[in-house]
Amino acid sequence: MSESFEKSIVSLLEEHVELAISTVQQLRAEKLDLEAEVARLNSDILQRDAQIQDLENRNSDLNSELELEKSATAQERDDVRERLENLMDVLSASNESTADTGDEISFTAENPTENDSEA
Repeated sequence: MSESFEKSIVSLLEEHVELAISTVQQLRAEKLDLEAEVARLNSDILQRDAQIQDLENRNSDLNSELELEKSATAQERDDVRERLENLMDVLSASNESTADTGDEISFTAENPTENDSEA
């Protein structure tokens, strides 16, 4: 009986060793899968970081362009304002000189109903 008992213990130990080997192999395969997933995710992160950096650069460029456009618009507005003020000064001076000479031009409007009856 002792020999069969030893064989049964050896068989039991062999089963446990095989189970342990199988478990280790399974864990190694899962580890490789997880490492591959980590590598893929890291690659995705790097790509997204590059996209974010590109978007931040574009945003910065657009902000700079916007500031230039605002500056140009403000300069145009100032130029138009200055030209209008100059025209108003010329018109004002012209009105003053016309008032001094006494030369006035009068305009009369024709009554549209009279024109219709004449036609």
